[in-house]
Amino acid sequence: MLGMYFMPSIIFAKIKQDTIYLERLFSYHDTHSMPNYVEDSLGNIYLKYSFNTIKRNPTLFLIPTMYTIAKGKRMYVGETYGKVYFSDYGNYNIKRQVVTGSLASYRKTMPIILDYIIPNIYGISLYEEHMISPFHRINRKYYKYFFKNLTPDFIYLSFRPKIKNTQLINGYAVINKHSGRIHNVYFKGEYDLIKFEINSDMGDSIRKNADLPLRCDTQADFKFMGNKICARFTVGLECPISLPDSISNVTDLNLMERIRPYPLSAFEKSAYDKDYEEKLHTDSIRNTSKHENKIRDFAWNIIGDHMLNSISAQSSNASIRFSPLFNPLYLSYSHSRGLAYKVKIGAKLQVNKNQDISFTPHVGYNFKIKEFFYSTPLRYTYNRKKNNWIEFTWKNGNRITNSSVLDIIKDENRDTIDFTALNLDYFNDEIYQIKNNISLGKHIDFTMGCVFHKRIAVNRYNMEMLGKPSKYQSFAPQICIGIHPYENGPLFTANYERSLKGIIDSNIGYERWEFDVSYKKTLTRLRTFNFRLGAGFYTNKTSEYFVDYSNFKENYLPDGWDDEWTGNFQLINSQWYNTSTYYVRANTSYESPLMCLTWLPFLGKYIETERLYLGILDIDHVRPYIELGYGLTNRYFSIGVFGSIANGHFYEFGSKFTFELFRKW
Repeated sequence: MLGMYFMPSIIFAKIKQDTIYLERLFSYHDTHSMPNYVEDSLGNIYLKYSFNTIKRNPTLFLIPTMYTIAKGKRMYVGETYGKVYFSDYGNYNIKRQVVTGSLASYRKTMPIILDYIIPNIYGISLYEEHMISPFHRINRKYYKYFFKNLTPDFIYLSFRPKIKNTQLINGYAVINKHSGRIHNVYFKGEYDLIKFEINSDMGDSIRKNADLPLRCDTQADFKFMGNKICARFTVGLECPISLPDSISNVTDLNLMERIRPYPLSAFEKSAYDKDYEEKLHTDSIRNTSKHENKIRDFAWNIIGDHMLNSISAQSSNASIRFSPLFNPLYLSYSHSRGLAYKVKIGAKLQVNKNQDISFTPHVGYNFKIKEFFYSTPLRYTYNRKKNNWIEFTWKNGNRITNSSVLDIIKDENRDTIDFTALNLDYFNDEIYQIKNNISLGKHIDFTMGCVFHKRIAVNRYNMEMLGKPSKYQSFAPQICIGIHPYENGPLFTANYERSLKGIIDSNIGYERWEFDVSYKKTLTRLRTFNFRLGAGFYTNKTSEYFVDYSNFKENYLPDGWDDEWTGNFQLINSQWYNTSTYYVRANTSYESPLMCLTWLPFLGKYIETERLYLGILDIDHVRPYIELGYGLTNRYFSIGVFGSIANGHFYEFGSKFTFELFRKW
């Protein structure tokens, strides 16, 4: 009975002491660390890596950046020594000075792992936009903490998540019990098909960049459809040896052996030795059969690589990236838009520090309406500091109808209209656009340009037989003013466009006005709030014209989770986009990694982010249109379910689906 009497006080004292330690841990970053230390920080960095292919099969060819491992050797090793520049935590650039290894310099293999080599231990998220850190005060609701004394000065802290989720980790840390400073930390987790273990040495004393690890070892295991690959990365910061700035991208194994701060492991030495032996063997074969090797290299490296995988290359002043030409993971599906496939290309040439040229075309096919879509924006930024640029774009628009459709539905009841039964006058749209942007200070952008539309009837013969024009052209100057009052604040835009008849055979006239405000607020714990409000209308119309808004139109080639799901309506019939002389719309969404289904015992483990949608629209014949939705994304796919109400009655229920598998790779 005496023991039971004193037990509550003992337990209470233990809980109180653990709370004190936890408070010191959370307070350390605010009281001892200087966030501005990392800004403009420059130091020496060493990085070594190795890949060991345990199992592989032909499906590995379909995974972006895995082409080399899929067809090549099973063991790769490499090292980089150079300078690292930190602009802030998680945002850094590495100038490679000495590079060695068995991977070709122009190939990137599993670059997604580079996101895990330097964790932001004290941040809200360990890595950019994912992995909730247990060492930040605001995240303590997601973790359980356990303390154990090690020495008079250090304690052992273990932590584990309260629920199983891919955004949470478990592990332990060695912490100074007096200051709350982390000396060593180990944690493990799983995200985007990669199981990782991180061991970071934060150093024994307070340094200039105390929030950054001195050394970090990363072990990443990738398993997919019978393939198994083990990757190991070691990064060292604040390395003592500085190389002259004149040394850049030098391949010199002897020099690397002199400046290498950490010794190679037995596996890494073995991989280096095997690579040397294979190069000798390959050279002897090439001397006897050069022609056969050229054909084989062309077939594998040019055709296979470009067809099945994302290709990227970068030099000191130029970069280029291709999406794979054939990859089923680039398919997307929407209830109202059907099945679509999209390919992107990105190229950039840096003229000098303040000027660059970019070319970012994309092309795709929508299987529902059986049409190819393309857009080829070419931009020359002539003053990057002031955001001054000029851009030319050649693209095609959605199939559209002229204003005669408005006359057809003018006297009809909206609920009785069957668009599929109407003989609509469809036109294909080819667009040429040029615009120039000038920033007036930090908060105002002024864009001027012009756009030329050439619209040709899909069924030209029938149109001409009915005595109607089969070709319409319009030339219209454009003006857009964008105002963002403060950094990370809302963006206000006003657009004006007026067609001028008679210029370049322009035969239609109109004025179009659009006003829009959009706001994306990043909240704590990786949550995001999105809001968009807009309106548009036509004036000064001729007898026949085309209703074609910039901020309110159908998108037949959607992207994945990070596209404009928030700012678009998913279920409304596409015909209504071009049959109203005005629109007023409001869209909002709330996004969180741990919201609803993530708390379910089994399903929640695999959900990365959830999102709630609300959209309200007012147009001709539909007052109002309301759309509600819920979406989630994980390592495999994104899916959204939506329901809508039109004119006070239930309208439709549908869904949207896109593959997310390897999209970030």
